[in-house]
Amino acid sequence: MNDEQSKRLGDAADAVLQAADAIDEARDAVADRRFDGDLERDRISASQQMAAKIENAAKRVEDAIRKGTIASAANGRAGAWARYRDALVAAREGRALGKAALDQDGSANKRARGEEALAKLDAALGSAAVIVFGE
Repeated sequence: MNDEQSKRLGDAADAVLQAADAIDEARDAVADRRFDGDLERDRISASQQMAAKIENAAKRVEDAIRKGTIASAANGRAGAWARYRDALVAAREGRALGKAALDQDGSANKRARGEEALAKLDAALGSAAVIVFGE
């Protein structure tokens, strides 16, 4: 492996780790106690923060998928394209679910939609990790 390939692989690994951190932050936002509070403005604020954290996580996951696929191609790893396509679909579905969470009625429904979004993003991140680190 030459220096360029090593750099690409290192950047891809870093992107996967950053995406994992972003998903953890989004998970914390989904679990925010303000969803269960008595004040409507707190529940609205928690919903908006959750959606923003999910959006950020989705961006990070998509970045990790792209960087991982490029590094994989540079290193001649087979199967990256198929994993790329599957991971990107899951990431986009997660992003869409995160945006749709704000449109749900009630805190429980918003939170449930956020959890669905995180499940999709987790799946996409798992695929990105396989692309970067191998199986």
